[in-house]
Amino acid sequence: MRKLSADEFAQLPIKGKGRSSVIFTSLINLKEGEGLLIEQKDWTRKAAPSSLIRYIEKKYKMKFTFGALSTGNGWAVQRVKEGKPEKSIEKEKKEMPKEDNSAINLKSEITLFYLGRISINKIERIEDTLKAAITHFWKEDRKAVEQILREVINALNEQGHIIIENEKTYLPLKRA
Repeated sequence: MRKLSADEFAQLPIKGKGRSSVIFTSLINLKEGEGLLIEQKDWTRKAAPSSLIRYIEKKYKMKFTFGALSTGNGWAVQRVKEGKPEKSIEKEKKEMPKEDNSAINLKSEITLFYLGRISINKIERIEDTLKAAITHFWKEDRKAVEQILREVINALNEQGHIIIENEKTYLPLKRA
């Protein structure tokens, strides 16, 4: 028997309660960013380590990335930051890039700007609306603002919310 320092004790692979294996306790004790190489000779269970890792993720609210080595000699496991898995974050980025999000916001702002103007002025020339929009959205690309405004006007016309006559737009009268 010998006396151990705190550092020596922390380095010892202590088994948990019951039948916990050295690999199980090693996985539980991993800190974020740390990894573990499980060699084929160390793994005695029938199922692959992925079943144990999934159990730990579910039971202990930890997140791991893992996979079999290409040589077939074992598995690599790394603990990652808790929260959303990296794959789903990448998927969200692919679904809606920031550029598309800013274009949608610009389109929304231009639509609201136009609806506010037409409700105040009742009848307005498209060119006057265009000049006002370009002035108001001076930080944005001029051609993009013009294109979006024309799309908004055409969409509102097709839906019957406004009427276009002689390059002027106006709100239709209420029907009784």
